Amino acid sequence: MKLISCPSRILGFALFSLWIGLVFCPPPLSSQERFRKTPPSPEPLSELRLPSIEPARLSNGLTLAVAYRENCPITSLQLIILAGESDSPEKVPGVATLAAHLLPRGTQMLSSSDIEEIIESIGGNFSNSTSLDCSVFTFNFLEEYLDQALEILSKMILQPVFLETELENEKRNLFYALLEKGRDVDFVARRLLLRVLFGKHPYQKSIFNEDVIKNIKQKDILDFFDKFYRPNNAILILTGNLNLTTATRKVSHYLNTWQKTDLDRPFLPAPEPNEKDKICFVDIPQAKDSTIYMGNISLPITSPDYFPFLVLNQVLGGTPISRLFMNLRESKGYAYYAFSEAEFYKSCGIFLVSAKVTPEVSYTSIQEILKEISSVVQEKISNFEIEQAKSSLIGNFPLSIEKYDHLSSQISKIEAFNLGEEHWGKYYENIMLVDSEKVFEVAQLYHLTTPVIVIAGSKNSVIDFLRAFEKIEVYNSKGIFQYNITKGVGE
Repeated sequence: MKLISCPSRILGFALFSLWIGLVFCPPPLSSQERFRKTPPSPEPLSELRLPSIEPARLSNGLTLAVAYRENCPITSLQLIILAGESDSPEKVPGVATLAAHLLPRGTQMLSSSDIEEIIESIGGNFSNSTSLDCSVFTFNFLEEYLDQALEILSKMILQPVFLETELENEKRNLFYALLEKGRDVDFVARRLLLRVLFGKHPYQKSIFNEDVIKNIKQKDILDFFDKFYRPNNAILILTGNLNLTTATRKVSHYLNTWQKTDLDRPFLPAPEPNEKDKICFVDIPQAKDSTIYMGNISLPITSPDYFPFLVLNQVLGGTPISRLFMNLRESKGYAYYAFSEAEFYKSCGIFLVSAKVTPEVSYTSIQEILKEISSVVQEKISNFEIEQAKSSLIGNFPLSIEKYDHLSSQISKIEAFNLGEEHWGKYYENIMLVDSEKVFEVAQLYHLTTPVIVIAGSKNSVIDFLRAFEKIEVYNSKGIFQYNITKGVGE
């Protein structure tokens, strides 16, 4: 084939003509602009196969729920006592936590080491946790040992002995655990924020420090157990390769003598949200950086605004591509990290932002965070960001229940707060129904722009960069108020 050459002058003229045409005679852009401003349709959702939750109520008032998982070699048992730190006595916070720790520490016939050996022999592990609203005992074991697991659990519940020696051991363990946490700047800042937000509300009892542990007596534990550890104040969840009929028969056999009692549980209203400027500083001399926590009271987990609020949080600071992270770390270079999160309880929720920055940009970083919060309150979030946040939440949900223990934790939350199908089988649907208008409406409702602000760091390094604030309340690392610093007034 013969190639036809093209003189450079002709080629240059052709390219120049093409450039002129593109610059001065652009094609219509309306369709392209519409395409750019409209987020692409999300990929088809993968099928979410959630086990159905079958409930039953036993004759003694115990609520039983079974989530069937075929071919699962592990059975997960969770016992939820609907009493947490908010139910501890006013003068001795920490009782709920210690009662939970002591439950596997001995029965009338078994020592704590006996219990440990039995749990190990059935390939199991046993753990407990205490939150504001409830105490949860998690027992995982090989499926063929369901009877043995229920038997050992029944002995803990029906034959407990809160020995003085075990109590002292657990008090000592808890004391040193809290003492160690008190050296963590993030823990100290977060604890103070919650303490200020909860104020005199019963939830404040969950924010105790190591000093109160010594006040707890054996009688406090016994009284708490006798009052709250009742079948009509409990939920037992079994997740694994078993059905409701089998589970009901076996649980009834081992726990039928657990006696119910009348419980007066008045409705617990939410704490009042913060509505005016409040700046708190915690002096931690060894801290090299400045740790910022700010937040306010928000909605409870049962609120119909729950799903729009999840999307709002995801846009603002839920991921490394959210507004806070991209602004403070990627754009300004102020922060090591900057995230927001939403915690939900029965009576209320907490919306909070956390960031770690260098001392000299502490004040500027706080202003940038407040600016980003104000932006989602005052202006509608773009459709693109909303769809991006929804896609992230939907994509991560299957991962949050992939492991059997994670699945059991999700089910326990559903049952403990009586959330029902809306929070379980309709998770995808509820997220997909969220739009920019709904998120904007929800953002107006929850005092996001008036957070309590806590800064933790070395006073010598940080305080001079905070002088622009009108008043700063200074606390020690245990959360005890020390004095005020007022703008323009010497300390």
